Amino acid sequence: MKLQSVLAETDLILIGLGEAFQETFSGLEIGKELKDTIFEEFARMQYLDNQRKGKIDHAYDILAELLKNKNYFLVTLCNDDRIYRAALDRERIVAPCGSYHTLQCEEVCTEEIYQAEIYLPEIKRKEEPCCPHCGKKLVMNHIGVSKYSEEGYLAQWNSYTNWLQSSLNKRIIVLELGVGVKYPSVFRWPAERIVFLNQKAKLIRVNADLPYLPEEIRDKGYSIQEDPVIFLLNQIV
Repeated sequence: MKLQSVLAETDLILIGLGEAFQETFSGLEIGKELKDTIFEEFARMQYLDNQRKGKIDHAYDILAELLKNKNYFLVTLCNDDRIYRAALDRERIVAPCGSYHTLQCEEVCTEEIYQAEIYLPEIKRKEEPCCPHCGKKLVMNHIGVSKYSEEGYLAQWNSYTNWLQSSLNKRIIVLELGVGVKYPSVFRWPAERIVFLNQKAKLIRVNADLPYLPEEIRDKGYSIQEDPVIFLLNQIV
């Protein structure tokens, strides 16, 4: 399937990006003394910032070219922020699983979110940053922490839901790339519901392991069993 021609025949495009695009940190070596500490998290953040462009970045670049001048919104289940390197509109992206570039109170005494870069001097001195309100530790603001504050993405989520309301009775293509069942209520199930309710909607589900469509929308979609990163890299723009 060539996405360029398919996407040209729609009014709106909703994209869901799953775990296939998430950085695994396989090339990062962490000392035992830093394991499971804020220092490991900061090491991951700096690893992401210094990493050279790879195939995932190139896939993002192709996606950005495909979406140029299109009316789209993108939901990413990744929290590594690599998507922001591509020429995609940040105002059309929501990352509900958080970010490696923001911090929160470990006890969520407040919903306030802090930019991680501010605390780099403390981290370099091996001092753990503390919440300015209650004195508890600050932790990364992503879904991997025990008490995740959702404040960091809620404004964009509101923009996303407002955009979705505009999709009623319009031609919309839902492009789902590698979204699994770890957090199905965030995108996979809502995507199926959108396609079921909107007679003008189509779903393109690209997944190496779980490409299958429910029976009730099988005639309104495409099931492609392929690595979604490779799928994008094979697109001609």
